[in-house]
Amino acid sequence: MYWGPHLRTSDYLIAVYDIGKTNKKFMMYDSELKPVYKVTTRIDEIYVKGMLYDDIDSIIKWMRESIIEAPEREKIRTIAVTTFGATGALLGENGKLVLPVISYNNEIPQEIREAFYTTFGSPEELYMRTGTPPYGQLLNFGIQLFWIRWTMPKKYEKTRSILFLPQYLSYIMTGVKSIEITSVGCHTYLYDIVKRDWSNVAEGLEVPEKTPKEFTDVWKPIGMARWIGKALVTTGIHDSNASLLPFIITKRDEKFVLASTGTWCVFMYPGAEFKPKKDDVYKDVLYYIDAFSRPVRAARFKGGYEFEYYTGLISRIFNVSVHDFINMDIDKDVFKRILKERRVFILPTLTPGSGQFPRSKGRIEGKKEFCSSIKVAYHALNTSMAVQTYFALKAMLKEERGFKVIVVGGFAKNRMYLRILATILQLFDASVFKTEHEDLTSLGTAITAKIAYEDISPSEVNVEYINKALREIEIRPIEGINEDDIMEYINMFEEKCLSSIKD
Repeated sequence: MYWGPHLRTSDYLIAVYDIGKTNKKFMMYDSELKPVYKVTTRIDEIYVKGMLYDDIDSIIKWMRESIIEAPEREKIRTIAVTTFGATGALLGENGKLVLPVISYNNEIPQEIREAFYTTFGSPEELYMRTGTPPYGQLLNFGIQLFWIRWTMPKKYEKTRSILFLPQYLSYIMTGVKSIEITSVGCHTYLYDIVKRDWSNVAEGLEVPEKTPKEFTDVWKPIGMARWIGKALVTTGIHDSNASLLPFIITKRDEKFVLASTGTWCVFMYPGAEFKPKKDDVYKDVLYYIDAFSRPVRAARFKGGYEFEYYTGLISRIFNVSVHDFINMDIDKDVFKRILKERRVFILPTLTPGSGQFPRSKGRIEGKKEFCSSIKVAYHALNTSMAVQTYFALKAMLKEERGFKVIVVGGFAKNRMYLRILATILQLFDASVFKTEHEDLTSLGTAITAKIAYEDISPSEVNVEYINKALREIEIRPIEGINEDDIMEYINMFEEKCLSSIKD
């Protein structure tokens, strides 16, 4: 994708690599943060000898080719990288990889996980210091390092540097090693939020000795790019924090929640105090650390995954394409009947151990009603997504009221979900907004690169540029919906989720 007019009039260009787990983007922005060029590719994980790896060689090759083939690349003055978390590179004495980059989707034996908690403290104890829940697979990078040391001790002994994925890709471009807080503070067990320093896990795994001594701000350059001339490269940023940054900068005095919706629906509340509760450790409530080194309370559920599963099921049951109903408008009468009769429920979770009901069995209750029409089935699905959103917000915000929820990502295009969510949240004096900006993570990353090149502080960024890009739209609730019906449906939804644990 290429927008020529902006490209020709810009003073300089910003290059951004947005490295998702599957889809990769290379984008260029002009000096006013308008996108002027975009290319995408798909690079999957690779499976070698029973182990999943991120295909780092293909990623680096594509990154290099993308920037070299970009139009007017001589105008690029600054480059920034954002990637998914829970992933790092272990380098030896020569600066080369000791191991291929291991995917967080690998499973590990339970005995290793138990040994980790025996060594460093129980999940509850670690949560109270790090804000990190006990995730499965290798989603806790601290557990990943422990597993490598346990199963491949010689490789771990040879490791001289540990770099998180954004910093590894920045290192490949510059030859300079760096570390920054958003990746370290992303459910790793490595950062102690209470003392604002490395945790006992990090110290026990010798991480401080294997990383650069000083943390670098995400908007600071670390060196010059090797692939093209005269371009500064920043240290990089974790993707969730990149998507949050435009809102933090433009809403310094506002109380808001960013609902980033995709495969995972992640709800982030910046500015919250670090007040973890042991009851939250198994409710998928966690803490990120933002670009300003402050805690961000968050909650998650795998909403996009469940939504895709059930839309596929509806498609098969009624023998229609998903595209035939995905943009269906809300039918107030159907929605009111679902709430009032309380006969059909789509309950979490299809991914055991995740979300606010981690032990609930994902299922449909009221299958006869569900199968009665496409309208009922699709309204029930969006009601489930909105109710799960309510419980995620409740787990994160506790008794707070009057907040603003900004929905971005896939669900920002789902009118039915947004209207149902706005209807539920008005009971708590909350408002719902959406922005359909498709490249929010890239935009946040571009902001860090702009700050680096212009040598300004985040507070000096022209917020008009960002607000133009975000274009927030308020979602109005559905009128005439009985409040008692809403709460009775929500309460029954919760009871059914909890009852499946006892079955």
